[in-house]
Amino acid sequence: MDYRTTRIYVRSLELIDLVAQVIRRLLPGFAFLADQARRSASSVTLNYMEGCGRLGVADRRRFFHIAIGSAMETSATLDVMHRFNILPAQELRRGQDLCDHLVAMLRRFR
Repeated sequence: MDYRTTRIYVRSLELIDLVAQVIRRLLPGFAFLADQARRSASSVTLNYMEGCGRLGVADRRRFFHIAIGSAMETSATLDVMHRFNILPAQELRRGQDLCDHLVAMLRRFR
């Protein structure tokens, strides 16, 4: 199976694209949020793929759990950005939808 064509992988890259668009517009005073969002969104993709490469079920699940946590962290980071009035509601909803969908898919996939 080519895991790069799975819905989880494709959606996780969509999340990275959204986060990249958002952080390009952030003012320097919000660099801490840019870094947090960049790392957590990347972690979803990277941990999913690392889990796919593991042979043991427990090892695979561990990486998928980390990816789930990273998707939830990304969603929370977007919430914080919205509270600071630096992320419009429409982008917040799109990011939350992506994160929620990724969490649901990862929970079923493991």
